Amino acid sequence: MVNCPVCNNPLPPIRMPTSLKQGWKGGWTCENCGAEIDRKGKLIMSGKEKKKEQEEKLYKEEYIKEKARLQANKDHKKK
Repeated sequence: MVNCPVCNNPLPPIRMPTSLKQGWKGGWTCENCGAEIDRKGKLIMSGKEKKKEQEEKLYKEEYIKEKARLQANKDHKKK
């Protein structure tokens, strides 16, 4: 049985992949702390790092949408 390297929580023997990468190569996402663990039980990304990466991606997407909206308004005013 594999335990989470961050919080030492036992991981389920039957895994449910939470990403395409986990489905293809194996691994788990800890239900307790959110850490991503590879199929050998080594830490890939802690829950905090994963959350920060997701937040940064969301901010970038929002920035791009807002920039496009402002450009559309600017183009509309020129007409």
